[in-house]
Amino acid sequence: MAKSITIEEAVNRYAESALVSAVRLRRYWLSQGVSGEIAVERAINQASGMMASSGASLDKLIELFEDLKSACDSFVDMLHSVAEQDGR
Repeated sequence: MAKSITIEEAVNRYAESALVSAVRLRRYWLSQGVSGEIAVERAINQASGMMASSGASLDKLIELFEDLKSACDSFVDMLHSVAEQDGR
């Protein structure tokens, strides 16, 4: 049987998905020939709307995205280390 998630966890997941969506949208707009600045602007506009509709407070969003940034930074550091070990 699947475990139920809390409302807070559902809100967090939705807000996190907004960030992932922004990254994907930016790449999409770049692939369509839109300038980097406009691609980011469009992606942020949509993601901001998603984040606002998540119901999470600004403080919670900041905390959540700082956690994600920390995790991403750790993964990037690890990948650089692996690349260095492989002689890249």
